[in-house]
Amino acid sequence: MPIYETLTILRPELPETRLKEICTWMQGIVENGQGKILQVDEWGMRNLAYRIQKQKRGYYVRLEYDASPAALQELERNFRLSEDVMRFLSIVRDAPSEKRPVAPPPVPNPVPNKVAEIPTESAEASPVSEAAAETPAEAAQDETPASQPEGAEIQPAAAPAKDE
Repeated sequence: MPIYETLTILRPELPETRLKEICTWMQGIVENGQGKILQVDEWGMRNLAYRIQKQKRGYYVRLEYDASPAALQELERNFRLSEDVMRFLSIVRDAPSEKRPVAPPPVPNPVPNKVAEIPTESAEASPVSEAAAETPAEAAQDETPASQPEGAEIQPAAAPAKDE
């Protein structure tokens, strides 16, 4: 029997108990078709790349199983009839995928809008000059042309003449 992988996007407003029921319902359809479940990955709530049925988010479930083509057809038929399933995609796999450990969620930066500072051994050994350490806005304020006196205004450059 071929190995299939089905990715399903469920409605985001479903309660947790209903999501678990749908996952067991999908597994039951495959097992009733003499199939064998290899992996069930619940990816959870994710943003969609584009709106589907006026929804911005969806609950992703990935199911990998070894079943007959008739079991796949029955599973997809039930997905089309269910109002809880927004989208699904089934593919045939050459071999089962390896079980990968689930990556932990990213830790938010405790200090937003700040770049983490890299500790240096000494300030003298640092190749970064003080002018480079300033932000571009601060550097622009501090710059005065060497040829002009301090109190003189800087005139904007004249726009080049247009040739028509």
